[in-house]
Amino acid sequence: MDTRILIVESGNLFTKLLRNHKSTKEWKIYRAYTLKEILHCLGGAIIDVILLNLVELKQNGILILKKILKLSIPVITINSGNQLSLSIEGMKLGVFDDFLMPLNLDALLDRIDEASKAKIKAKQKFPLMERIQSTLVAATYAEAGEAEIARVFLKDNNVKEERRIS
Repeated sequence: MDTRILIVESGNLFTKLLRNHKSTKEWKIYRAYTLKEILHCLGGAIIDVILLNLVELKQNGILILKKILKLSIPVITINSGNQLSLSIEGMKLGVFDDFLMPLNLDALLDRIDEASKAKIKAKQKFPLMERIQSTLVAATYAEAGEAEIARVFLKDNNVKEERRIS
């Protein structure tokens, strides 16, 4: 099974780096920058891991991180040494891992694989009560006008979305 990765960055640095690396040829790589683009991508594809470039996004990256961590997708942040407070805040929020620039590409690739496997393992153990809870959370987001986030919750938990006929 292909690993599906969403890279959140304004440039194409990590996107090009991963696409050109020989061991990632079987991966499907998506790129987004704004929260709207991220939600659009998450609504169109099931993502296994998100790489979030805090070097570019700075404090906005933490705001984005808070939104996407609610979706139960492992997030790996990439940061620079002069923004350690963002790395610490991300770890407190529950990121899967944090890498500082310059990064060890092989270590990053290993952690992406581990994060993908952890998501698959967690999904296999997803009990009925948690699926019901996720459906209720999706309904709450839908009622609050956050249809994109609601769709991601439903899609990620293999819940079919019912459409109203009016």
